[in-house]
Amino acid sequence: MSGVASVESSGVNDPEVLQAIAGSVRGAFQTVEDMTQSFIREAIVQGVFPPGQRLNLDLIASTLGVSRMPVRASLRQLESEGLLTIHPYRGATVSVLDAHEIAEIYELRILLEGYLIEQAIPKLDDAALAELRSIVDELEATDELGARLELRDAFYAALYNRAERPRAVAQVTQLRGAVGRYLLLQRVEENPVHGDFFQFVSARDVHKAKAWLAEHLALVSTTLQQLVSAAG
Repeated sequence: MSGVASVESSGVNDPEVLQAIAGSVRGAFQTVEDMTQSFIREAIVQGVFPPGQRLNLDLIASTLGVSRMPVRASLRQLESEGLLTIHPYRGATVSVLDAHEIAEIYELRILLEGYLIEQAIPKLDDAALAELRSIVDELEATDELGARLELRDAFYAALYNRAERPRAVAQVTQLRGAVGRYLLLQRVEENPVHGDFFQFVSARDVHKAKAWLAEHLALVSTTLQQLVSAAG
């Protein structure tokens, strides 16, 4: 069984991290607007732009080497994803989740991810299981939280894509992104140990895999709710 891990605090508005994110998105998109959206999204998810912070459009534009126009154009999409709140006179701020919203997100995740597990496990072949095993081994050999969260996302993407339910996968990805920034900001990790879960998946035991994930998502939800309430 796994639990919830808390680790050391991370930097906020770190220029080196912002430059690293900018470097990772340059040349990876067909349009400047898409690149800008990805940059802002990653900065929010990684906790570099924390909840409640007003976005500095000039800083974003200068970091990416673009004008303010694509920065402004990217904001509505990010608002639709729940990452930003656009105020008529204050500009765009990073959305703040309260305890009730976090509870709802995790309730939805438990339902949707349980559905994806039901759909994915019967479709797993030996190659898929080998891929998942490789990711789990790398995940459990990695100490840095940011890298672990990326590997965790890769594990679930590899598993859930087997379900062949792209709309459900997209919803789960959006929900995970909404709380992922809180995991980094509060230095909380979902499911530090995935060995037991993988054993249930590899045994094609849908019931135990669903129960394991539901239990631990509920635990993380409770932990984050408590942290957010204490911070507020």
